[in-house]
Amino acid sequence: MKKQYFSGLLLLTTLAAHANSSPVVDNELLLKAKKQVEKIEYFIKKQDNTTTYRSPNPMNGLKATYTGNELNIVPEKADQQWAFKLTVKEVGGYNPVVQPLVSMHENTVQFDHDHHFKVEYINDENGIQQKFIIQEAGTATGKVTVQLQPENGWNARYKSATSLAFENNGHELDYSDLKVTDAKGNKLPAHFTVRQNQVEISVDAEHAVYPLSLQSIVGELTLLYARTIMQSDQAGAQMGAAVSAAGDVNADGYPDVVVGAPYYSKGESHEGAVFIFYGSEPNGINPNNYTVLEKNVPEGHFGEYVTGGGDVNGDGFDDVLVGVPYHAGTFNNDTGMVYVYYGSAAGTSTTPEIIRSLRQDDHFGISVAIAPDIDGDGNDDVLIGADKGEGYVTVVYGSSWGLEYAYTSELAVSGTTGFGSKVSDAGSISGAGSRAVMVVSNEGLYIFNGDFSGVQMTPSQTIPRPDQAGSFGSAIAGGGDVNGDGYDDIIVGAKDYADIEHNRLQAGAFFLYIGSSTGIVTTPHRVVVFEQDSTLYGSQIAFVGDINQDGFDDAVVGAPKWKDSWDDTPEEQEGAAFLYYGYPPGINFWAAGFIHSNKTNALLGSSVAGVGDVNGDGYPDLLVGAPGCNNPQVGEGIAAIFLGAPYTPARMAGPHNAASTKRSADRKKRP
Repeated sequence: MKKQYFSGLLLLTTLAAHANSSPVVDNELLLKAKKQVEKIEYFIKKQDNTTTYRSPNPMNGLKATYTGNELNIVPEKADQQWAFKLTVKEVGGYNPVVQPLVSMHENTVQFDHDHHFKVEYINDENGIQQKFIIQEAGTATGKVTVQLQPENGWNARYKSATSLAFENNGHELDYSDLKVTDAKGNKLPAHFTVRQNQVEISVDAEHAVYPLSLQSIVGELTLLYARTIMQSDQAGAQMGAAVSAAGDVNADGYPDVVVGAPYYSKGESHEGAVFIFYGSEPNGINPNNYTVLEKNVPEGHFGEYVTGGGDVNGDGFDDVLVGVPYHAGTFNNDTGMVYVYYGSAAGTSTTPEIIRSLRQDDHFGISVAIAPDIDGDGNDDVLIGADKGEGYVTVVYGSSWGLEYAYTSELAVSGTTGFGSKVSDAGSISGAGSRAVMVVSNEGLYIFNGDFSGVQMTPSQTIPRPDQAGSFGSAIAGGGDVNGDGYDDIIVGAKDYADIEHNRLQAGAFFLYIGSSTGIVTTPHRVVVFEQDSTLYGSQIAFVGDINQDGFDDAVVGAPKWKDSWDDTPEEQEGAAFLYYGYPPGINFWAAGFIHSNKTNALLGSSVAGVGDVNGDGYPDLLVGAPGCNNPQVGEGIAAIFLGAPYTPARMAGPHNAASTKRSADRKKRP
């Protein structure tokens, strides 16, 4: 009733303001009212004559109550019977007091325990966030701990250093994305421990400046939490096999995205298609507003290799490229091509310019990338890999006349094989104003500097393939600064990396290399090896910008054959994408959160991309493809947008809706 009354009152006021003319509804004012009403729904209120505070959480189908030392959660629907209780036992060496000071504002309540520590809860459409603020050190050891006890039959299960799950009779709540900062905003090392079903958060605070802030929220997301699902509505299309940022192809101020569906059929069997979806405010990508690009060649699999995010003809609209290394069909059979689609105010043009290889069967277009204006002429430039045999890379320099008439040069390294299997912009690895590109071969990674004459023909640096990393370079990403030192860094995936110590011969890994004033430091700054075998972890990698706006760029890593090893009946090859936060030392070893599909053979994480701020809220967003997903048609595939936020979306109590609260039970029912 309150919601209806508030909106109606505002509408009458708006109409009254235009009483002397035709009634006009101020849509912007109505939108503000709608947002305010939605915000009010999450406000925390005190229960009469008690020391308990309560709030609904309609987005997640929950009701919560808060006291000085307890969090209680129950489902909103009466037909679901469960109750979760988490008790605060000790914080920073201090026990909770009987009557803490309470402050409350809108959707936040805070309990102050004799000024030693505070427990704070934030309730919004993302879920429930629990936060501890420790005012002073309780011990002289430099180690700070928080002790929590799940009750009402709930068991704590350790998942990783920053991730837990609470389980009870088929129900599961996730408690993840542990993050600790001191008064100066410095991130502190911290981890979970579970002993005899008691949870402990341990923080290395030896050099910290008090007060400390500890928060835990949900780090595990499923497709239910995607802001937008893009689908092909065609069985077997495998939409999401490739995704990319498109930049802003219509120059409306909101980034757009590219999604490939290489087995899409429209007149020709498995000809493939590429979909361009457009960003907007406030919702982001509209799944019903798109442009379809086609090649109309049977079994052409158009859309396996896509890229965007640059303006190659300098007209102010970003452009999209599609590589077609096989069976291009219009020149000579097996002559590779790259299709160039220019942006415009109306969106992406459907009439391409075509760059053709001069050689047959060289896999021209097996990799494509746009590099930001290497030669300083105002136009972005293009890299095209052809990895057959020794391989080579064609650099096509942007031109206001279009790429068909542009100047080109060719990169090759004698003695290599498969040179050009992956190409990418490397960013400003030696500081602002510098540009570099990188190329993968079977022997390693090669970095080429750029200047006003273009890309230098001789590599400036070489990173040989490391031991145990036979697939080194299965994915590469550049242009992100994970440690905030002003030098861009690069990440290299090795999907078949052998973790011999743990007998995981295809564990997968990624290597982080740090930029410096002299270029990339060729000794890896960090190697992250996956804990599950044969998942293709590291087959896809992307920088996603500073997705939580903490001053450090972040990265996402795909593992399309991942399955939940903790589940009694896991979905095989459901796939996952893992988000890693940057921080001063480089990149956090532990994933801040991960996304998975809960669908057998969905292969989520087969493609990943950072796509910019598609909804204009100030946070970069993430695009993930799941080409095997049945949604509902078999193998139609999807691509999903997840929005950035100050933290990984806070869903401590997990369920997106009432039906998903029984996630473990529901999994057994899914095909």
